[in-house]
Amino acid sequence: MILVLDIGNTHIHLGLFTGGALRGSWDLSTDTRRTADEYSLQLATILGDEISLIGAIVSSVVPRISTNLAEAVQKACHVEPMVVTSDVPMGIHNGYLHPEEVGMDRLASAVGGNLLYGAPLLVLDFGTAITLEYLAEPESESGLPIYRGGVIMPGIELAAEALARGTAQLPPIDISKPAELIGRTTVESIRSGLINGYLGAIESLVNRAKTEIGFTGKVVATGGTATRLREHMPYIDAVEPDLTLYGLRQIYGINHNCPLPPRSPE
Repeated sequence: MILVLDIGNTHIHLGLFTGGALRGSWDLSTDTRRTADEYSLQLATILGDEISLIGAIVSSVVPRISTNLAEAVQKACHVEPMVVTSDVPMGIHNGYLHPEEVGMDRLASAVGGNLLYGAPLLVLDFGTAITLEYLAEPESESGLPIYRGGVIMPGIELAAEALARGTAQLPPIDISKPAELIGRTTVESIRSGLINGYLGAIESLVNRAKTEIGFTGKVVATGGTATRLREHMPYIDAVEPDLTLYGLRQIYGINHNCPLPPRSPE
């Protein structure tokens, strides 16, 4: 079995793979105050004593936690994890102007999208930030799909939290689309502004990206908010909550001679 960990700004998303099958996935809170021992205990509780790993891989956008998580994996699972950097072979070409600037989660999502859906592809990731990634078809030189870049904007939950923190009388809200645009309470008004505003912004970004690059491929979304709002985004072809985990599993496989075969076209 292979353990994959995606360290994000809010959550640590981890998954356990048997071969190419995702056996289970879990979320931990991202907390820079936690020690390696504390994370090790959490991993041991989640995975249990009978889990036998052949390897592990860690991707992080929070450098302060990366070392503690790598140490925690060694203590709990007795394997030294591979840590993803921009120099690691991924099965795609990083075409960013400054390749080292791309978040590893963004690249892993593109790798997962290529594995499951192929290129060309647009990937929407609904996390602390909402990102739109463009994976182009291979060019003849490398034969690899090309990560061309994307768009980054604050996530819906982040915007809701900022609104609640920055105003004295506006309460926090849950993320769900209101039945009507015009809210008749403060909570309804905030929810309508956030959800309808974001849905409009995201649809505009996708449509403008398609026009700019002449895109005719699939649009795939990942992240919990994508699942909750899927019915209001008809331009999305598929939602895969664990897309980044599949990408990390594939990166591990490419570097350890056990890559997964691409999913057959639908």
